[in-house]
Amino acid sequence: MKQIMLQEDVSLVEARLKQFEANTGCELLLVCAESSDLYPAASWRFGMIGGFALTFIFSLFFEFHHGYLWPVAMFILTVLMVWIGHFNWAKKFALSDVETSRESLEKAIELFHTLGTSKVSHKVTAMIMVSILERKIYVLIDEYLKKEITQAELDELVAIAQKHFKNGNMGLGFISSIESLEQKILKDFNGKVSSASPSELSDRFIFYKRDL
Repeated sequence: MKQIMLQEDVSLVEARLKQFEANTGCELLLVCAESSDLYPAASWRFGMIGGFALTFIFSLFFEFHHGYLWPVAMFILTVLMVWIGHFNWAKKFALSDVETSRESLEKAIELFHTLGTSKVSHKVTAMIMVSILERKIYVLIDEYLKKEITQAELDELVAIAQKHFKNGNMGLGFISSIESLEQKILKDFNGKVSSASPSELSDRFIFYKRDL
């Protein structure tokens, strides 16, 4: 996972994270997920479609003397394509935007709670999460920050990050998003949102990978 970003970029982002928390009094989680779900159905869809397509192509060039060999060939090719479908690059061909949007948002909300809001006692919390497979970015904030920061403003932060990510610069995308969020908090809340100084959450970049 860490090869997605250079170690130098990770260090710069983490340094900016600490500066953000010192300036705003707000806890911030930075999460980079390889994927938000294993999508087992996508592997099967890829396998079934791929197996049928390959069988059809082979039928144009090969002829079996026994009819029962075609179902056998299709079964073998389907099993092979299902195995190939477990790789992320193959899954992309069998995923819909509705499916990836739903799963990545659910994962973002889950991580925001388990890694963030459930672990803080008194500080306000925000999270910037990127899910690589789905190409989705989410900026989540707690109820206190929602008093002044609208969803439209959060969407602006997502757009800023997307612009840099499309150019292959994830580090700059995170830093730009952090800076924009800091400016909004300081402006909307007229300074720090909390006077508490100790950081209760990790100040390190969190690289999340689902277990098989």
